[in-house]
Amino acid sequence: MTLTTIFSSILKGFLGTGFGDKVKNLEEAAIASTIEIYTKIQEDLRPTPAKFHYLFNLRDVSKVIQGICMTKPVSIQNEDTFMKLWVNESFRVFYDRLINDEDRHWFKSLILELIAKNFKLSADENTIFHDLRFGDLLKLDSPI
Repeated sequence: MTLTTIFSSILKGFLGTGFGDKVKNLEEAAIASTIEIYTKIQEDLRPTPAKFHYLFNLRDVSKVIQGICMTKPVSIQNEDTFMKLWVNESFRVFYDRLINDEDRHWFKSLILELIAKNFKLSADENTIFHDLRFGDLLKLDSPI
């Protein structure tokens, strides 16, 4: 698939800049999972008059990959942290646009399914969705 090739090239090139082998091996899982979210969200959460903003496109897939590419190797030391980074970016791009509990629950179930299927990791729902702490922090020693 062309999408997989394009985004895999980007992420594989980025992860080749100093990340550990175990993290590099998750590139395929991150790409497959992100594209699957994009595909399923277009099929299952279609725009309606109440949800007219449920318009998702390839730019959303790109935003997830771009978010992952903003990290440094020192921050992502193992598979679990990389998987949590992927979850964080997927939430930031897709989940934050969902407007009701039913759609949010659907998305969380999909994330857990993709973690088990593609990342081959186990994730506790309480831990994975409540302990996400990734962001761009200010340098405290610089003047404002």
